[in-house]
Amino acid sequence: MTNKAEEETAELLIYGEIVSEQWFNDDTAPKQFADALAALGGKPLTLRINSPGGDVFAAQAIYNKLRDYPGAVTVKIDGLSASAATIVTCAGDTVIMPSNALFMIHNPLTIAWGNAEEMRKTADTLDTVRDTIVNVYLKRTGGKTKADDIKAMMDAETWLTAQEALDYGFVDAIDQETPIEDNISGNMLIMNSVSCDLAKFKHGDKVKEILNRRQTPTNHTTTKPKGGKKTMENQETTTLLQKIADKLGISDKPEPAATNQSIEDAVKAERNRISNLEAMLTGDKVVDGIINAAKANGQTADEIKAYIDAVAAARKEEPQDNAVTAIKNIIEDNMQSGAEGVTAGTPTVDEKQAAIDEIVNIANGK
Repeated sequence: MTNKAEEETAELLIYGEIVSEQWFNDDTAPKQFADALAALGGKPLTLRINSPGGDVFAAQAIYNKLRDYPGAVTVKIDGLSASAATIVTCAGDTVIMPSNALFMIHNPLTIAWGNAEEMRKTADTLDTVRDTIVNVYLKRTGGKTKADDIKAMMDAETWLTAQEALDYGFVDAIDQETPIEDNISGNMLIMNSVSCDLAKFKHGDKVKEILNRRQTPTNHTTTKPKGGKKTMENQETTTLLQKIADKLGISDKPEPAATNQSIEDAVKAERNRISNLEAMLTGDKVVDGIINAAKANGQTADEIKAYIDAVAAARKEEPQDNAVTAIKNIIEDNMQSGAEGVTAGTPTVDEKQAAIDEIVNIANGK
């Protein structure tokens, strides 16, 4: 969770898992959220959500805190609002969803152990929890959707587009001007740099169907984003990294097949992937830019090690092999071509560094 309070208005971010106790920086827990909310002093609040969900009781606690907040609350879905995150989303006085964002509701889940009687008690508890979630959805949809229909959607684990979420009453408006960066690598969905393992959901394959129904693969060029050329710059950065991969002889790996990996193992694997990548950060702008791009694209530390080693070698005065020379040539060619906004011709040292900085800023989403 990130707090970006300003003078007249305030902004909170929920980017990542919703948990009962915070262990990682990208987790959001009720206590930390309540403290951040209390510090805002009732200012109008924009809550930006990009979350695969998490602990339903933590989400309910955050929902209640938001409903009690004295200022106006506008919720913006910055990619994904799924599972428990939809409960928090419903706390907004106004909910806005970009045209290519996703919204998913399903029944609460838990892990149970014990005899038949204990299992029946657990099932009864889940039914009670489901009823509390249905009540939240009913209040948000304002009569547009009946309780039985909501329950049926939860039973089926329903993934909604922005238009469908609007039709059912879960959101109030569709933002046509702010496209979401999204891609799928294997079972990993990445939306605006936040990862969601689709294998842990019953119908995660529906996400691929939704994305495939779009006329263009990313929808990034069909709508003009605020701020001009950022979308094109991101595409150019991806092209540059792919050229480097081609020169190094690193081919794309096939997408991994779906597995029956448990939720706990999947979450642990993703956290380990991020942790291993962050351990590679050096403070070098180009190296860190590649690492941050890998975090967003679902790549592992092993998969980008060749990139990092090659860039480190290229930093030395004398190239040590043809791969390093090829990388230096690609960077120079990219700058001289004007692709990154640098005038064609031989750039000065300052111009070269400025272009590299620009590439890194794009990779970092700045």
